Amino acid sequence: MDKFSSVSVVIPTINETDSLRESVEIILNTCSHADLEEIFIVVCDRTTTDCLSIINNLMMAAGDVPIRLYTQSRKGLGPALHESMQRVTGSHVVNIAADLDTDPYVIKDMINAAKENPDSIILASRWIKGGGFVGYGRIYKLLNYIFQKLLQILFFTKATDLTYGFKFAPVDKTLSITWESNGFSIGMETNLKMLRLGYKIVEVPAVWRVREQGDSQNSFFTKLKYIKTVLKVRFASKDSIKDHSYAEKVD
Repeated sequence: MDKFSSVSVVIPTINETDSLRESVEIILNTCSHADLEEIFIVVCDRTTTDCLSIINNLMMAAGDVPIRLYTQSRKGLGPALHESMQRVTGSHVVNIAADLDTDPYVIKDMINAAKENPDSIILASRWIKGGGFVGYGRIYKLLNYIFQKLLQILFFTKATDLTYGFKFAPVDKTLSITWESNGFSIGMETNLKMLRLGYKIVEVPAVWRVREQGDSQNSFFTKLKYIKTVLKVRFASKDSIKDHSYAEKVD
């Protein structure tokens, strides 16, 4: 992708209500609508009635930025994101959580970074100046810091936050890799795979806040599975990381 034209915002949701509405409103109020292709909200068979009601209200009130609804066909966060990204129409795509875990105010900064670096992967980082953690204990932050340093060593990179799934990227690069994880490790998995393929990474600061609404699906024990993903991606061949079926479609 040699230029930025517009971004599709993908938001998977299960039980969020007020935070989902607030996320959409912040994006619409802080980003130029000329830069926004669409807001793509993804639901599944577990999405609550209250959440669906909020989505319906947002869609009815939509102005010049379309708000689209998609029901994923396979279970899990990985398929929700991958299926959506195969259907978006922007030149770039960014995925956020519906619970304000990923700060929607950062999207405007990502857009600015993408305009200057249209071929790069824009990662939100909690570990660079301007980023940080709110509501998380010291032990959690220490463990996260150690894990980031181990990833820097394993993958020979200066990127500071490879586990955070908050990223903004050209759609062609997003779909050029294989997507394997069904769960929350999909963010880190795709970060690491694009890093392995040599894609340039640019970081923008972001603050990570404790979830205030809805039930978290990403427990501590779920995060322990990240180690298996790290080792698998690190020692896989580059050819196995590429999605050859997508390359054939593009050709």
